[in-house]
Amino acid sequence: MPHSHTPLASPALTARPLLPQRLPLRLQDLPPTAARFCLRVGDFLTGELPRGATPDNGIPGHAQPGGAAEAQPSPVSGLRLVIGVSGGADSLCLLLVLRWLAPRLGLRLHAAVLDHGLRPESADEARAVAALCRRLGVPCRAERADVSDLAARECCGLEDAGRRARYAFFEAERQRTGADWTCTAHQADDLCEDVLLRLVRGTGWPGLGGMAAMDPARRILRPLLTTERRDIDAFLADLGVQPVRDPSNADPAYRRNRLRHQVLPLLRAENPALGEAVRSLWELARCDADYWSRHLAHAQAGHADGERGADAPPRPAATHGAACATPPHASPVAPPQCILLPGRTLRGLHRAARLRLYKRMLDRLGPGQPLAASLMDLDAAWHAGRGGACVQFPGGKTARVIPVSDSNAGCREDAGGIEFRASAPLPDQQEQA
Repeated sequence: MPHSHTPLASPALTARPLLPQRLPLRLQDLPPTAARFCLRVGDFLTGELPRGATPDNGIPGHAQPGGAAEAQPSPVSGLRLVIGVSGGADSLCLLLVLRWLAPRLGLRLHAAVLDHGLRPESADEARAVAALCRRLGVPCRAERADVSDLAARECCGLEDAGRRARYAFFEAERQRTGADWTCTAHQADDLCEDVLLRLVRGTGWPGLGGMAAMDPARRILRPLLTTERRDIDAFLADLGVQPVRDPSNADPAYRRNRLRHQVLPLLRAENPALGEAVRSLWELARCDADYWSRHLAHAQAGHADGERGADAPPRPAATHGAACATPPHASPVAPPQCILLPGRTLRGLHRAARLRLYKRMLDRLGPGQPLAASLMDLDAAWHAGRGGACVQFPGGKTARVIPVSDSNAGCREDAGGIEFRASAPLPDQQEQA
């Protein structure tokens, strides 16, 4: 049985070992329970990727040379993955599982470690994680970020600044290494917390179902999203792995921690199967999101005229054109600054479809989660015919009801629609979670 060896390490690292002295490097050499755990994660990953396998999202195709009708390989075969690793229980679990699955699934791995510099011991922990990656044979890049300085410069909290720094670093590593996806270690407890956070913020359906397991727009995968934290802890304990414990995860100053340590235990006391209930909600939300995405795309396509769709910039001939058209020098992937939703598209749609269509337009403009109450205010203004009414949305976005009598509305059928606008994007602006 092959085993990894422990490299020479400084006293600071040897004082906090992450792995036992001897650890199998092959899936078939793991204890049966640990091997089954890894295979369940692999099944989830290979099951999620085909859901988004469209020509637009960058998932590699698997056509056989010369059109040979051979069995299709795994949808993850050949994928290059960047793994965000902190040394905590969840990210260590993710690193180990993907390392053991890599030969079986044909994965190529690269680890990314970011030291936030918020605790005296964080530099030693980052070096320990880098040493662990070398021990596992996984290439690794470790960097340090001054999160406190970033929070001061961006006028945001430490938690938000840390998230921005992490995702910026992960994306830079993904692009530098030519990887297909960044893998983060969000798990089922994180999903429960995310659902509660969205509920507190007033997120509507189906966004209320929580974060996605696969986010093609941001190139993020979450292979552990439906895995319970207690199962992760049992997996690591079975292998003798000692994760890093970050004391900030218990600090009640952060809302997420208050939900984790105060609210969720009360909810679990009422329903011990809370995790299963949230996963059912998450699955229903994905189903509904897929339905509405297809339904709204069909509704918009049905009202397209020539090259102009309902979510495309207005024609240059219209007065709105100069203000709304995407600048010619803009990147093809840059979000538009303005979208006109014609009145003819909205008329005849059920209110449920209109609300989701508004959110679809706002999402196209960039980051910032629209709240359900604001979407309903916008729809009430449109339904009442209050031309000129304007509703503000997070991310510097606005929606204005175009008066029916507005001579600047281009063609008559566009009058009475809604104009969605976005301000210039902020640097390093990132989505939640």
